[in-house]
Amino acid sequence: MPQEMTFTLTIDAQEILVRYRPRYFIAADYAHFKFTSPHTPLRRIPVSETGYRSHFSPMHEVEAAPSVEEFARALALALLTSKKSNDGDTEDCSKQMDLF
Repeated sequence: MPQEMTFTLTIDAQEILVRYRPRYFIAADYAHFKFTSPHTPLRRIPVSETGYRSHFSPMHEVEAAPSVEEFARALALALLTSKKSNDGDTEDCSKQMDLF
């Protein structure tokens, strides 16, 4: 079983704890990313008001990135852009670039 990896990202001057597990779904070959607040109890983070955000990504996309950390950063920024757009911001998500 692939090993889980934990690291910290800083986005908008806030730390986000990232837990990465490759090949979370064996049959579908997806990785699992958990973005959480490093605080107890959880506090708001840029990608989630609750302090927790889960996301599944195809392994081929993760493996195409320069590193897992860089993929997670790009993913968090994409989620942040999506969150702002869903909050009523006027940004057009159809213009969003691919992660890699």
